[in-house]
Amino acid sequence: MNKDNITSKLINIQLNLSKKLNLVKLEKNIRDFKLIIGIDLTFIKEQNMDKGIVCFAILKNNIRNIKIEYKYLKEEVKFPYIPGFLAFREFPLIEKLFYNIKFLYAKEIENKEILFFIDGHGISHPRSLGIASHFGVKLNQISIGIAKRKLFGYYDQKELQEQKITKLYKDKDKTKQLGYVLNTKLISNRKILGSYELFISPGNNIDCDSSLNLFLQMVKTYNLVITELAHKYLVNLRKKY
Repeated sequence: MNKDNITSKLINIQLNLSKKLNLVKLEKNIRDFKLIIGIDLTFIKEQNMDKGIVCFAILKNNIRNIKIEYKYLKEEVKFPYIPGFLAFREFPLIEKLFYNIKFLYAKEIENKEILFFIDGHGISHPRSLGIASHFGVKLNQISIGIAKRKLFGYYDQKELQEQKITKLYKDKDKTKQLGYVLNTKLISNRKILGSYELFISPGNNIDCDSSLNLFLQMVKTYNLVITELAHKYLVNLRKKY
């Protein structure tokens, strides 16, 4: 199968998955979730093989005792890097680690008491299916994408510099909202994940406003960004390889 045929097949998979997106208002606060999980990945060369490492930073949401633990998985990755199709490279590792922890948190998963923040885009993607949406649809979870760079869409740069938050749209005509862009200087007076701009978009089982509200509640309540903790863990882990 040539490259064009492969790309066409992947596009069809994404378009079919995007039809299953459930973008609904979520009547929950950050404290309503038993677990808040941040997901990030990194890739390394080891023994002439491409390997991926996925990390789950898990915040156990107990009012009296906030606890964070880490789970990770390292495996060979065979799918190549193709812009716009990163989920096909990343999702198999995320899925495997998800099922590795499923028996530990079966009740929370069944009751939808876990909120997943994923380093990457949700519906702010040309086919509305970044890694956060791909994950959310395939595993039927509540997921939110947190990205450092714009992949797709339009926002007003001037408005963002003057305000803390502006909306991210599909195009200049503002035909569809894809999420929000945050000016981290005005929100936390620092870079988050190495960036002064963050792109927040719904993955699945949540809408744009609920995604933004839960992100801001996380920062205010815990003074952290859970995907940033997963990223820092991976940075330290890479030093061992």
